[in-house]
Amino acid sequence: MNKHCRWLICLVILPAIIFAGCSGSSGLQIMSHDLTVRQFTGDLNSVKSMAVVTGAVKNIDSLPLTDCNISVRYLDADKNLIGVSSAYRQSLQPGEVWNFTVQLTAPDAWKVRSYEISSTSR
Repeated sequence: MNKHCRWLICLVILPAIIFAGCSGSSGLQIMSHDLTVRQFTGDLNSVKSMAVVTGAVKNIDSLPLTDCNISVRYLDADKNLIGVSSAYRQSLQPGEVWNFTVQLTAPDAWKVRSYEISSTSR
């Protein structure tokens, strides 16, 4: 292999290897999730409600994961954003399952009809 071919391989392959190491894949697999909405009433000035997403996520990587985060965007019937909340866990071992709860407590949380869920880790 001549000098120019080696240089070309370094220009093409090395950036691909570096980019693959920085990919957004978190190693977390969301296995299940479900929404519960509750409304609590008090006096007219303190009406509160809660939307809760519970579920399970698994570390499908062969290495421990750190800074594990489940983020939920809570939406009303028209897909308008009501609020965002998240749950955090410092680490998750390979194959370990985390049963998470992500809760939004707000006056309009009773309007939540759907949600978007995502996970990240390092």
